[in-house]
Amino acid sequence: MSWFVVLNAAGFAGALLTLAAFFMTDTVRLRQIALASNVAYALWAGGVHLWPTFFLHVALFPLNIVRLGQLLRERAMIERALAVSEVSPTWLTPFMDRRRVRAGDVLFRRGAPADCLYFLAEGRLVLEELGVHLEPGALLGEIGLFSPSGTRTQTARALDDAVVYVLSRQEALALYRTDPAFGIYLVRLITSRLVENAAATGSLPAAQPSSPAR
Repeated sequence: MSWFVVLNAAGFAGALLTLAAFFMTDTVRLRQIALASNVAYALWAGGVHLWPTFFLHVALFPLNIVRLGQLLRERAMIERALAVSEVSPTWLTPFMDRRRVRAGDVLFRRGAPADCLYFLAEGRLVLEELGVHLEPGALLGEIGLFSPSGTRTQTARALDDAVVYVLSRQEALALYRTDPAFGIYLVRLITSRLVENAAATGSLPAAQPSSPAR
């Protein structure tokens, strides 16, 4: 086989791979095809001395490698997060502001704007409309944060002197977009709370103890 035939084959392969990339809906597969097309086009362009095309694909190759690595890491993070039955939000506290709440004080009222998440570190809180008591380790305020109205759905009052950590709405949404584990944790928590609220108001049968943890 002559070198000319090899170059032509590489050029056609690069063109076909580029065309195939436009039909890819899977981003990982798209990057893999892009890498193959970079190799084929670089081989062809170098052989026929089309140096601008050659250098373009040589430059794109490491970029596609980096992007493929990022996508694979994100997928691995999502798979690990899905495999974990319970995720503790305590790792958030270094990013949150610490606040003390006196016994009897209202942390937030039903209908008020939901502008932050809270992590209860010490003391106890009660959600007054439901009569639900929250112990240290609870994350609260997440439903109002993602509700269409953006308002609180419950009133939270301190039963004891308490310590809470606060994460602003903007920071919580940014973390939701960038950290799959946090996003999955919030989805599970919100779903669990909605089921518990429905059960407490009698619109849904109470969850059985053997049901999967949220």
